[in-house]
Amino acid sequence: MRIKLLFLLFFVSAFSFAQLNVDQKDEFTISPNPAKNKLNITLPSTDSDIKLEVFDVLGKRVYKGVLTRLESSINVSDWKNGVYLVRVTNDKVTQTKRFIKQ
Repeated sequence: MRIKLLFLLFFVSAFSFAQLNVDQKDEFTISPNPAKNKLNITLPSTDSDIKLEVFDVLGKRVYKGVLTRLESSINVSDWKNGVYLVRVTNDKVTQTKRFIKQ
């Protein structure tokens, strides 16, 4: 269990460090945070399809999809309460944010 937690912390730190060169205006946003039923994802632009993945704290992928619009929502009502990592990837950059499911 400790190894998985250390891996997760490294995973989050690595992605946070990798995002240092991204302007805030180029970041995606998530709301509400914490979320109960629906997680809204807003992209700054959509030049191409954006890959969306959500991971639980153990690193297990719980959601995978493609975003084709500036504003999208995913249903999180059946997910367990806890902390999740939302990763958005396009051809140029990967961004990760954390959200809490209540």
